[in-house]
Amino acid sequence: MDINTISLITASIAGICMAICQVPQAWKIYKEGKAEGLSLGMQIIITTGIFFWFVTGVLLRNIPMWASNGFCLIFCIYVLVMVIRTKRRK
Repeated sequence: MDINTISLITASIAGICMAICQVPQAWKIYKEGKAEGLSLGMQIIITTGIFFWFVTGVLLRNIPMWASNGFCLIFCIYVLVMVIRTKRRK
């Protein structure tokens, strides 16, 4: 295998892991209807980071990168919105 194939595989695995990591949190928030105990600052940072990885994937025309980060971004934005809504209610 050449370095491009290896980097594509590792980037794909990393992207899948990042995409999946937000799903349990989003599901918990969906079931409970609130996001108490989550850090707004941390959620802003992770959402911003994932957004820029998504944009990088689009610019590089790297389908695994933009697809996995785009998927993750959906859950990050949902969690971020719910954290903000929960904080506003207090």
